[in-house]
Amino acid sequence: MTPETTTMEARAQTAPDGRLIERLTSLSRKHRYDAYTRFDWPAPDAIARDVLWCDEDLLTTHGTELHETLPREALIALSRFECVNFFSLNVHGIKDALAFVMGAIYEERYAQWSEYLHFFIAEENAHMWFFAKFCLDYEGKIYPTPAIPAGRVEDPLERDLYMFASTLIFEEFVDFYNHKVSRNRAVPAILREINHQHHVDESRHISFGRDVVSMLHAQILAADGDGAARERVRRTVERIFLHFIGQMYNPRAYEDAGLVAATGLASAAAIRNRLRNDPARRGHHHQWFKRTADFFVRQGILTDTAFLDR
Repeated sequence: MTPETTTMEARAQTAPDGRLIERLTSLSRKHRYDAYTRFDWPAPDAIARDVLWCDEDLLTTHGTELHETLPREALIALSRFECVNFFSLNVHGIKDALAFVMGAIYEERYAQWSEYLHFFIAEENAHMWFFAKFCLDYEGKIYPTPAIPAGRVEDPLERDLYMFASTLIFEEFVDFYNHKVSRNRAVPAILREINHQHHVDESRHISFGRDVVSMLHAQILAADGDGAARERVRRTVERIFLHFIGQMYNPRAYEDAGLVAATGLASAAAIRNRLRNDPARRGHHHQWFKRTADFFVRQGILTDTAFLDR
């Protein structure tokens, strides 16, 4: 391989994929819709509350001994509030992504992406609206969520990478959940429709996110003389994955679903700690996140996926 070839390959790695940009922009134009008229929203007192609001194996109790002790009505209640938790995480994640993208849209680094980013912003704003509307109309709350643990970041390239990486990690998990629930004829129709629409839109956002993450990581490595940035990025991305795994176990959801009384455990926090650390849940964590972690391994951002067992 000649030095000229090496330079050309490095340049290709650190630049956006022009054909992908054109394809995603075209698809977003083609599949535009009005989110505010897209769904047939049932009245708050008309949505079914005596059925699961997601597949049973998406519940954070699933596979554990605790799950087997819970009566059906407790599982149904848990599915409602874990749905609220899941949608709340989407609301907060989208809010942060929109704030970041609006600040970056005309930066030189994203000049080739800027037209597509207008579609991205519009689509994500619609998603935030319908996730928030569902939570507020049917359970009267949006759960708060802690900040993503990137820590203090001095390098603007790393700052951007962590924002796009965290968005991508959560979007790919969300897509797994959306696709599964969208095919479940037993959940309320409004939930099937919301999950289906988000799945369709997120397929484009995931393609975008993967391209930008690859580009930013390549740019960071190009300036990483001693390997310190590579190791710092690896540790931070692992923390981001573990952060999202932890956020699925929300003690507020356990409290609202009445699981403290149903389990006899001391508190919702005790339920959270027991479930989050139950070895039976590790397979679910891999099912949720391993596909995405494998992508980060292929990019050289992570060395392996063993951290998912933590």
